[in-house]
Amino acid sequence: MREILVLAIPAMLAQASLPLLNIGETAMIGRLSAEALAARAVGAAIMGTVYWLFAFLTFGTTSLIGHRYGAGDSKACGETYLHALFLAVVGGCVIAAVGAFYAEQLYRVMGADRGVTSLGAGYFRLYILSAPLTLVSYCSIGFYRGIQNSRLPMLIAFMTTGMQLTLDYTLIYGRFGQPPLGLVGAAVAACCSQFAGAMVYLAHFFYSAETANYRTISWRISSAGLRPLFSIGQDLAIRTGALRLSLIFATSTAARMGAATLSAYEIVFQLFMLCSDVVDGLAIAGQALVAKYLGSGEKARAYRMGVTLILSGVITGLLFAASFAFAWETIVKFFTTSVEVIALLTPSATILICLIQPLNGAVFVLDGLLIGARDTRYLMWAMVGGAMIMIPLAWAARQFDLGLPGILLAIAALMAWRAATNVSRFVNQAWLRGR
Repeated sequence: MREILVLAIPAMLAQASLPLLNIGETAMIGRLSAEALAARAVGAAIMGTVYWLFAFLTFGTTSLIGHRYGAGDSKACGETYLHALFLAVVGGCVIAAVGAFYAEQLYRVMGADRGVTSLGAGYFRLYILSAPLTLVSYCSIGFYRGIQNSRLPMLIAFMTTGMQLTLDYTLIYGRFGQPPLGLVGAAVAACCSQFAGAMVYLAHFFYSAETANYRTISWRISSAGLRPLFSIGQDLAIRTGALRLSLIFATSTAARMGAATLSAYEIVFQLFMLCSDVVDGLAIAGQALVAKYLGSGEKARAYRMGVTLILSGVITGLLFAASFAFAWETIVKFFTTSVEVIALLTPSATILICLIQPLNGAVFVLDGLLIGARDTRYLMWAMVGGAMIMIPLAWAARQFDLGLPGILLAIAALMAWRAATNVSRFVNQAWLRGR
């Protein structure tokens, strides 16, 4: 249990910083106008989809390095990180170029109206320029988690979150002698904080005594070094793509219901992510430890640790559900002062949000365990099946005028499916065979 806590607590704190950043930024932008919040919601959905497709740079790197760490091969750990950095820089530059060029088209595909598109395109173009820096941080996080160090990612997450929120306040509203830049200010803040985070990671790896053993490697990029990342990345990219397609379809459906519904959905989505990101701290600990245990041949220990983490995830989800139910009115008023948006956040929406949280707890912990075991092919097909359930339900929410509760029902169905498939896989222990 001590080993779990040493990894899980810093990881949970680091993960919590992301939704707190999003919540703080959402609240600041929400006070500009409903259109600004809607523009941010669409941009965040697009960027989230792109970045989640590259999440294998974190998850895949953690699993691969964790297995090699468990086997005592520090050279292989360092070489895996080097190849992940190469993919991060190349992939990030491609994302930045394509995103900047097609910003307006992407907003229109998402169903945003002309006003939201006009407001959001400039924000998105600036924000997406930080893609190479974001992906460098992704694979750096994977490296440090793989070598069982979740403290450094936590400290850097605190640093970048604090920096971005400070710059958000300064640049969005024009404080401390700076001109008010509105939504564009949020994009500038993100670029600056991502640059700082990536530079700290690289400086620590290349100059710290702690990582000296991992730098005694061949500094040559090879197909053999890239192949394991592509293998695990392919499964995770499809799995993540199916998940993000489902969520982006939900955002697009909300956008077609109007700016107020989209703003209300963005608030709900941030609460959804708050729970899932905190629970991800447990999943991260499970992923790193499962990879290490399987790398050293300790399968029984990996299973026992998994049971403990699943129960912890469900309890965490229940605590979030109780917190949301108790403080719902305060939470809504924190995000927005729009009467139209507040009217959409009805008791039925509250109930659905609360019911989803325990499912979040089980699903995200199990995701981490299965990824750590490199059982990614199963996760891929299970998530494709989940997308085939959620997307028609989200479509029906608009066709039958079910509003925000209809979209939340579609998300609940997706999470129920994912919980059922992940629990089944864990219980039959097929994941221990991995790949």
